[in-house]
Amino acid sequence: MAETIIHLPTKQDAAPAVPARLAAAPMPAEPARPAQLPIIAAASAAPAAAPRWEPPILGSLAVIFGVASLFTATLALAPLAVVLAIAAALFRQVSWSVIGGASAIVALATSKYVWALLGIAWLLDWLI
Repeated sequence: MAETIIHLPTKQDAAPAVPARLAAAPMPAEPARPAQLPIIAAASAAPAAAPRWEPPILGSLAVIFGVASLFTATLALAPLAVVLAIAAALFRQVSWSVIGGASAIVALATSKYVWALLGIAWLLDWLI
């Protein structure tokens, strides 16, 4: 006949002991729910205030007058565009200010009337 071998567990085979502080903690019946407002209170609360939009009026006027001064009335529109570009820069409309101011300066630099006025001013200064 065949012999049966019975294996008895030893201390090494036993599962590690659970610390008493972990074994004694009772488990909650349900998981804890986060605190929520009632539906009525959540629906009647005022919505968050949206930031107020302020259009870049000074900057857009600087661009309009600067580009228009490239084509017509350079002596009137280009200085106005430069003044509006400076004002737009003070009101943090820098990108608009750069575009308007640059177009106004280009218009002044390419205007024959501006160069004629500068030549007359130089001539008068030289003669007097």
